[in-house]
Amino acid sequence: MSREQKRLPAGEPLLPTWLHEFVLPLVAGGDVRVSRVFGAVELRRLEDEAFTMESDERALALAEARQEVMAELLIDPAPPALDDEAIRLALAVQTMLFFGHPAATAATVRKSRLREVAAWTQEQLAALMPAEGPTQLAARHSILHHLFDLGRDDVRVSFWAGRREFRGQEPPARLLAWQRVRRVREERWRTSIVGEALGDPLARGLLDALLVASPLTDLLSPTRTEPPLDLARLAPHLANAAIARAVCDRWLTLGLGEVGGPLVGALFRLYDQRGQRAAARTATALACHLVLLWLFARPTAPDPVRVASEMQVLGATRPGLRDLFGLFVAAQRFDLGAPPDLARDARLRAPLDACLKACRQIVGPERITEIEGAIARGVDAPLKLAAQA
Repeated sequence: MSREQKRLPAGEPLLPTWLHEFVLPLVAGGDVRVSRVFGAVELRRLEDEAFTMESDERALALAEARQEVMAELLIDPAPPALDDEAIRLALAVQTMLFFGHPAATAATVRKSRLREVAAWTQEQLAALMPAEGPTQLAARHSILHHLFDLGRDDVRVSFWAGRREFRGQEPPARLLAWQRVRRVREERWRTSIVGEALGDPLARGLLDALLVASPLTDLLSPTRTEPPLDLARLAPHLANAAIARAVCDRWLTLGLGEVGGPLVGALFRLYDQRGQRAAARTATALACHLVLLWLFARPTAPDPVRVASEMQVLGATRPGLRDLFGLFVAAQRFDLGAPPDLARDARLRAPLDACLKACRQIVGPERITEIEGAIARGVDAPLKLAAQA
């Protein structure tokens, strides 16, 4: 966000510059540049111009960058189109970024106008149909996959007469001159865009709307503290095998120790919601599947003794994992844990038994009983019946 976009004459195409300066670096990585927001007029221009730019080198570069993101999730995806969905998602990110731009706090900018812009942008996202199927979910995520990585380099320059801050901009050279005489001190830090948005109601509303529009972006970023995972909304997408595979791969890449705590917290919140039986069953089964993948997705067959030792270390060093281990044990009582056919192969059964035994030792019977009650409440299954399963 260091250099301002030029305001283009009405007859000059808007989309090429926007793709080059904002959308392509947003997707492929780089310095995104924001100094204004787009409204209904600009949106219509962007959507109209997209029809004539299919062979433009910038549009082709964007499609290639998005395809690379999708290929990490799906097998052999086609290059995604620069359609209305992609344009509106990118436009909403631009608006959210603008709320942290110095121009948004200028004396000439009315707060009521910013509220109107935020409301209009959220309406454009709400008008998108719910994403269906892995291809559409991955295409939307390809625009937003850097959302939680976005940051701004801020600078504070202190000198004998005061200090000035520059958000996403370099201070002018004159402020840094004669450093010893003017007692100039320069401080730099990285500001998380999402972190900043959480403290601004307008930007927070856009962030929430973006995550609703792109559930896969939400699912693939489980370790953040805010906004928390809402599994009641996200669990239906996990019933799709391709999405479940992509999510588990991402979570295991982040590490079971990193994901375990946030995942269990989201599950317990889900169990406390009424009418979410199907979502609770799906999300619980996926959490158990994640543990099984961690257990068995190794270069060599897991050794039961080593598995137990590794789990003891994880339980001692990663407290958030204890409840995930307890949930894995408790879920066996609801037919949501290990699939029955694992018992047919002794090579798989032995490390599984070692894993379950270690879980019980790490968590303890009292906490496991509490987790069983939480699962029973969420999946709407009486605990006494579950105990007979």
